[in-house]
Amino acid sequence: MTRLRKLGSSAAVMWSAVVLTAACCQSGFAQDADADAGQKALGQAEVIHAQVHVVAIYPATNSVTLRGPRGNLADVDVNPKLADVRKLRVGDKLNVAYQQALLLQVDKVTTRGVRERIETTAAIPASAGYASSAHRVQVVATVLKIDRKSRMVTLRGPKHRQVLRAASGIPLNELRVGDSVRAEFISAAAVELVRE
Repeated sequence: MTRLRKLGSSAAVMWSAVVLTAACCQSGFAQDADADAGQKALGQAEVIHAQVHVVAIYPATNSVTLRGPRGNLADVDVNPKLADVRKLRVGDKLNVAYQQALLLQVDKVTTRGVRERIETTAAIPASAGYASSAHRVQVVATVLKIDRKSRMVTLRGPKHRQVLRAASGIPLNELRVGDSVRAEFISAAAVELVRE
């Protein structure tokens, strides 16, 4: 069962995220073993509550950019079953409950400061009998911070900072601040999205 935690702690404040439906949190990827392990871990992730502001809206992809309480930005993909972003307005204040994004894989690379981002969507069979989708993102980024105790890694990608919870199989002792890495993660999953 997931624990609920207020956004006040430093680990919770770090925005990661792209939003999915809560149903996808309980199911696994059928595509490959890495995805199965990642989805299982995401389903056990802790639920975090936050108040955010809408900064930009992208109706074509049903996604938004949100600003957290400490100014952190997050590009958020909203599952249409959870909310229709066309009903939101820039400046709207939202209460969001979500599970943090999960870092699945990280490898050191030599990029000389070049950053990139590749996003893919994978179908997920949901427990309620309908299919949902999950956002898998690959980035070439720079490691800004590593919290080994809470297994949180802050990366600077091509768009903004990304804070991710590292899966248990990732050896954080091999990473150093300043390393250039190729990272793959599953985006955060929304449990609730409510306009104030």
